[in-house]
Amino acid sequence: MSIEKENAELSRILKLPQTSSSTKRGNSAVRAIPIGMDFTHEEKEEKSEGKLCQWTTVDGTRFFPAGKTIEKLEPSLYECNYSVNQGYFVKKIDVKTEGLLRFPETNSEKVIHEIQTFWEREDRFKKHKLPYKRGIILWGPPGSGKSSTIKLVLADVINRGGVAFKFEDPGTFMECIRTFREIQSDTPIVVLMEDIDSIILDYSESEVLNILDGVEGIEKCVFLATTNYPEQLGERIINRPSRFDRRFKMPHPGKLSRKMYFEHLLEKELIDAHSIDINVWVEDTKGMSVAHLKELFVSVCILGDQYSETIQVLKTMIEEHPSSEDDSNRSVGFHSAVYKNEDD
Repeated sequence: MSIEKENAELSRILKLPQTSSSTKRGNSAVRAIPIGMDFTHEEKEEKSEGKLCQWTTVDGTRFFPAGKTIEKLEPSLYECNYSVNQGYFVKKIDVKTEGLLRFPETNSEKVIHEIQTFWEREDRFKKHKLPYKRGIILWGPPGSGKSSTIKLVLADVINRGGVAFKFEDPGTFMECIRTFREIQSDTPIVVLMEDIDSIILDYSESEVLNILDGVEGIEKCVFLATTNYPEQLGERIINRPSRFDRRFKMPHPGKLSRKMYFEHLLEKELIDAHSIDINVWVEDTKGMSVAHLKELFVSVCILGDQYSETIQVLKTMIEEHPSSEDDSNRSVGFHSAVYKNEDD
């Protein structure tokens, strides 16, 4: 009997889909394993992934097959999801928190201190019968350090054994957070609401407000929101303590912060090779974002561009903004050549 016939017979007996010697799953080929052929180590591991290995029960009378289980979520960042076949679940997101800079003369330190103090005062909240939650909004121009501050907050809560959840769809978030609190009732939570103005535009404001107001009773929790456009947030959010208790403006890095950043990036051999005067870099980048500072480093030290040309390009990016109505064919801060139509 041929291998194909043997596989077909076995599939019929086990009531499994028949497999040919080469099938497709997405864009990758999946080899059928002929009878009598053993799996490789890698194939065994892949096959065991998601394999049912135990039973689960809620009431002690009904038992359902289940795969590998863990007692608690590993301290990390997660996003909330929904699957038609699996229901609500959370997915771990890798986040790098090593080597983060804590800039002086910024509000990052104030944000970190505010949240750390909150975690240490749980007994006082309970003593006065206050909901043990806090809301903080970070606002400021793009590249002002909001994302860096978020990473510092993540590092802090992870070190405390807590978890963070990305807030996107309110309904999915609430289903996942209810389940999480049923399993882990005392774990510190940080809820990241990045670009909260966009979230409110995409979903009902009332759904977001209900969550912030504690309708679901989420406690031991910090809601951390960001926005580039605070003027687009209504009074019910931007000016309502107990929803968001503190607002922190995140300005572009000051002189000391810019110097710290450049000293962090520029090793002695780079300084010598490019004849860099850090004090000049610090002065020339006044009013620039961290993204601009990084681009200066990349252009000069990695790509080998001229410092004078690069700093002028970056200043132009800040001062001028491209528009489809601008038909003057002039450069608007992008490091690229200007091409003209043949009719020009």
